Amino acid sequence: MKNLINYYYGLLLSDFKKINEHFIFEADNKSYEFIPFYGDINILYKNYQLLMNNNKYCHEILLNKDKNILTFFDSKPYILIKKNICINKKVDIEEIIDYDIPVYRANSLNWKQLWIEKIDYYEYQMSQLAIKYKKLKDSFDYYIGLSETAISLLNYVDNRDIKYYICHKRIKLNEKLDEFFNPLNIVIDNRTRDIAEYIKVNYFNDKMDCSEFFNYLDKLNFSYAESLLFLSRLLYPSYYFDIYDQIIQDKVSEDRIEFYIKNNASYEAFLRKTYNYIKSKYKIPEIEWLEN
Repeated sequence: MKNLINYYYGLLLSDFKKINEHFIFEADNKSYEFIPFYGDINILYKNYQLLMNNNKYCHEILLNKDKNILTFFDSKPYILIKKNICINKKVDIEEIIDYDIPVYRANSLNWKQLWIEKIDYYEYQMSQLAIKYKKLKDSFDYYIGLSETAISLLNYVDNRDIKYYICHKRIKLNEKLDEFFNPLNIVIDNRTRDIAEYIKVNYFNDKMDCSEFFNYLDKLNFSYAESLLFLSRLLYPSYYFDIYDQIIQDKVSEDRIEFYIKNNASYEAFLRKTYNYIKSKYKIPEIEWLEN
């Protein structure tokens, strides 16, 4: 690895370490990370240019000696990023709101189709694996029901009313700004994506105060379309499916799913408060099980 980095980028490594498939090292008192990449390189570069053009900091993507973004190692495509700013501070909602940049996007939001395809895949998979994973099987229908409610709300959103922003693929618990600034995590989506994902992960881990949450909603002043997108995103159980995937891949114990199952009632109460808050501002579709 050291020879490869030196050959393609002309860097002499120090403090080299590997975390999963990521290689982290120092060179000339700067931090670097060599990261596997399996997405669309054109979309990545386009999003990266949006950040640069809007003067928003993100880690720098370096080209190799052949002027290419991708460098192959063990037959896998990698990207080298240079971290001109390394901050251990945790991401907070203020940082997320400040990072939002409105951008133009020609195509429409794809949440509905993506979620439908995921549910179809999970339902088929569970039909094959139900005997092996009893806890997943017993909880599965509940979370599919949440997903279907989330999808049904999207039917009331007019794509012409959706504005697009620079967002992130996922906001994790206790995420550091170092990870938040990684350009490989950038996507173009509605601003409700990052905010809802941040709220979900922090609410489940007792790091989000409800009164603080509603104060932010007042300041954000979501439109009708954004309110529906936001509620839909809160309803969609990405947290469950993330752990589900790790369990199926034998990365974590099936017992990990119990954390979310035990907190279902509390999260439903939070959803009900949010639903009523949005309902007090807009005439939104009725969700019977969230009614008082």
